[in-house]
Amino acid sequence: MVYQRKLKDVYRPTVRYDASYRDYVNDLFRATKLDRNQLIRAALFIAAHSDDYATLLKPYMKDVPMPRPKWSVSDHAVWLEQSPVNREEGRDVTHGGEAQIRREEKPVEVRRVEQESRRVGEVHQVRQPNGGIKLFIQ
Repeated sequence: MVYQRKLKDVYRPTVRYDASYRDYVNDLFRATKLDRNQLIRAALFIAAHSDDYATLLKPYMKDVPMPRPKWSVSDHAVWLEQSPVNREEGRDVTHGGEAQIRREEKPVEVRRVEQESRRVGEVHQVRQPNGGIKLFIQ
């Protein structure tokens, strides 16, 4: 039996940051009609087009060029919606998607792995009065 779900990719990172960032995001949350996820997405959205952000990252860059964002500054749906493609298609982004159950008949194979033969023999022990045990394996 195969279970398939058709969902758009949604990246859900766990972000750890100082309390000052938390307080700032909470203050923005109370001052706007946006949720916290939208506020963080907006920051990433505009950072990709910011010269200040590029300057900040420059000392930490490897020997590759800075990647270009796949959105333009006017694509506000990118940060306003969790998944703008889903919203444009008229579906709710919180909807679980379509589920399908498909059964595939496959021939049954014997997949038993034969055990390797082992040497069978006696383990000799020699007890010594000082408490140690020596094992000799032949």
